[in-house]
Amino acid sequence: MSYKDSPRIELRGRLDSLSARIILMQAESDSAEYIADLEELRAVVNRLQRCEACGEKFSGDFVLWGLDSEELHTRSHNPAMYYGLGHIMPHHEMGRLAAGLNVLRTLVRETELCAVRAFGDDDGLRICHVLNRLSSAVYILTYKYLPEGYSRVIRFGSSV
Repeated sequence: MSYKDSPRIELRGRLDSLSARIILMQAESDSAEYIADLEELRAVVNRLQRCEACGEKFSGDFVLWGLDSEELHTRSHNPAMYYGLGHIMPHHEMGRLAAGLNVLRTLVRETELCAVRAFGDDDGLRICHVLNRLSSAVYILTYKYLPEGYSRVIRFGSSV
């Protein structure tokens, strides 16, 4: 394996792509609130980039929109309790802003997989854990930007 195909270099590229996607989403939006919400995400991604590049542990917890990482996790697993809607079934009717967040969530997951390959089960820098919580954060942020009346949810146990 050469330097350029190491898992750490792949992770750096994924973190760069994640940051770039957030910036593009901000640039394409007319909503100041959406831009601000994305800026909080971008700040966490920037911290992750620094931790990975410098070999520093992601210290402390992080808070997004007033929610710590445990609250983000809890809300992402119980959306009906917090947002009055079950787990979202992605669909074009979710609108441009929520659809963009759905794409961002998948990119966070892909980046998390790269981090697992780079660090294995022993993520001493906490990057894998933070990325896991970041995907939860993007997921719950999607609820905020769903259009009024959106009702497409995953119905577990049904054939639909």
